[in-house]
Amino acid sequence: MTSELRESGLVRLEAHLGNTLAWLIPAWGTLCGAVSSGQLTLSGAPALLLVVLLVEAGWGTMWWALASTDWALFFQGWQSWQGSDDPLTLPYTQPGSVGQRLGRWFAQLRSWWRNGPDPTQRAAIGTVLVGTAGSLAFAYAIGPQVLMLTLAGFAFMQIAVLLDRGRGSSPAAWDAVLRFGLPWLAGHLTFGFLSLPSIALAVVFSLAVSGMGLTRRWWTYVLWIGGQVLASAVLVYLRLPLVVLLLALFLVPQWLLVVWLVPQEADRQQGRWARRAWPWLAAGMLVAALAL
Repeated sequence: MTSELRESGLVRLEAHLGNTLAWLIPAWGTLCGAVSSGQLTLSGAPALLLVVLLVEAGWGTMWWALASTDWALFFQGWQSWQGSDDPLTLPYTQPGSVGQRLGRWFAQLRSWWRNGPDPTQRAAIGTVLVGTAGSLAFAYAIGPQVLMLTLAGFAFMQIAVLLDRGRGSSPAAWDAVLRFGLPWLAGHLTFGFLSLPSIALAVVFSLAVSGMGLTRRWWTYVLWIGGQVLASAVLVYLRLPLVVLLLALFLVPQWLLVVWLVPQEADRQQGRWARRAWPWLAAGMLVAALAL
């Protein structure tokens, strides 16, 4: 089962609305991160919009292509490809020379590109290139700190693909980090320097979001509720008891949804519970960000 956060977001190569939570959660994470900086004002709305475009049209586009494509099959096709066009001949090259071998290699690459990859794989490569270029352009316009975070995000994506051996089935936990945790940090960095409490909340709320899309349903509720309990622990450490009380009140309807709705829904309807519990989780995130 594909995580909801990996489905098409607000902006991809084609302009259309995908799954509501898929685009709402990254945007909400960006907003909460900006709020947690304590420096968000109405005049900062254009900068906030630019960050949302970064995490959606840039990071989201690139991550969707990387995490949803079977790259192992893609490169296996290249390694086993036998066909070749006429070798490219370079001037003044001798038989067996480096120039001749390079020409033969480029001819094989051209032949494979024309006849080997299927349209889906070609589209994935184009999507990765567009997502990379868009991410770097948006990040450069925002500032050097967000640009460094973008490069770190690229590294996270590559690690996720390598650990999955390029099979296009990275665990949902990576979605939570790249589609909520990093947008929270990007929103904060756009308006101020990062603080440990903000980083801690980004981590624990990412843990809550990571439950979405898991095939083992009970883990969904453990991570969703557990992440919010850890957020309450962070706020207890920061000596914010009233905020902790609010988070506890927001947890009550979510527990009721677990008791009432979950026994009635099948595996294919798991997203129904997440959509109904999300407003309470989102409210808790915003309250926690405001309290910093």
